[in-house]
Amino acid sequence: METQYSTIFIEAWNTVLQSFSAKHITKAAVESPQEHMENSDICVSMGIIGDLDGQVYLLMNAETGKVLASEMLGGMEITDVDELVISAVGEMCNMVMGNACSSISLLHANVDITPPTVVAGEILPPPRIKPSYTISLVLEDMNALDFNVAVQTA
Repeated sequence: METQYSTIFIEAWNTVLQSFSAKHITKAAVESPQEHMENSDICVSMGIIGDLDGQVYLLMNAETGKVLASEMLGGMEITDVDELVISAVGEMCNMVMGNACSSISLLHANVDITPPTVVAGEILPPPRIKPSYTISLVLEDMNALDFNVAVQTA
């Protein structure tokens, strides 16, 4: 299993979470890619373009999405997965990927990201590149987030 850049993605998650939340990552595991990505309540897809070509998929349940959105919005009470939650989760993923791509560029790879596509309660579109690995993140008092990474040299 090729896990290149996994540490960069985990560090990006830590950096972004620390910027708006008191929640910490309690466990980060790099695992073999899921054969078929399970549909989750909230799914975010983003592309990586430039010297690297790829996609990342962030999968989480509705409760985790609501907690993260609440954290991003200063503790605002969130009761449903609505446009506010979808927007907050998309922006969080955008921040993580921007942070990760900045770190990857320090390795002399020119990369950029595409805007996030967030779906809630819909079927996840199939990835155009087979995932290389899955980073399973467990956050304090929350369920796991699965961050599926598919990256190859362009």
